Amino acid sequence: MTKKVKKLKLNIKAFIILLLILYLIGMLLYTFFTMPIKNIYIKNTNLLTDNEIIEIAGIKKYPSIFKIHKNNLETKIAQLDLVKDVSVEKKLNGKLIITIDEARALFYNQSTEQVVLSNGKSVSNKDIYLGIPTLINFVPNDLLTNFINALTKIEPSIISMINEIEYSPDISENITIDDQRFKLYMNDGNIVYINILNIDRLNNYIEIYASISSTADGVKGTLYLDSYLSENNLFTPFNSEGE
Repeated sequence: MTKKVKKLKLNIKAFIILLLILYLIGMLLYTFFTMPIKNIYIKNTNLLTDNEIIEIAGIKKYPSIFKIHKNNLETKIAQLDLVKDVSVEKKLNGKLIITIDEARALFYNQSTEQVVLSNGKSVSNKDIYLGIPTLINFVPNDLLTNFINALTKIEPSIISMINEIEYSPDISENITIDDQRFKLYMNDGNIVYINILNIDRLNNYIEIYASISSTADGVKGTLYLDSYLSENNLFTPFNSEGE
């Protein structure tokens, strides 16, 4: 009889220890899965503020990092006009890393009074977008879309050298030769003709003009980069044009 009592006591003790272990495991799991976001890191932003991103993502109160869904956050943040792409990464230590691919401001469209971004969106508030050219006349919608897509391939440093953009189709004797041509008024005083097909030549503008100005004593003029022959970059000084 005595042996049975001891065995029962041992079983109760083991059961209590097991309960304590399960309780501790449960508490650890609860603490782990209810752990709030400890740090929010936002990368690669220029014009967007951290507050804008945190606000639209709905994480201002630092909720549990395991209760938020990565895809939901990315969808919410992508609603911001300046967001071209976004990725969210959650770390086990409570860190939330948000990496933004921010859209660039390409030009101010005078016709619509809006700034056109590299993701195709248009936004107001021109004053915060500095150093961008102005599109001074109307461009047909389908052509404008193609022009925007092409302009995204141009280096920001080159775009900042453009003062005004004018849609200027090449027309001779009422015959349209090139309906995709644009006239660029550069900040350095030159004029550049370019079309959508050859717009990537703009990335070499500095080198092209440098090779011309070195032999023409820095003279200003019109540079034709719209030729279908890439080596045919015709330059006409203004004094030769009567300008």
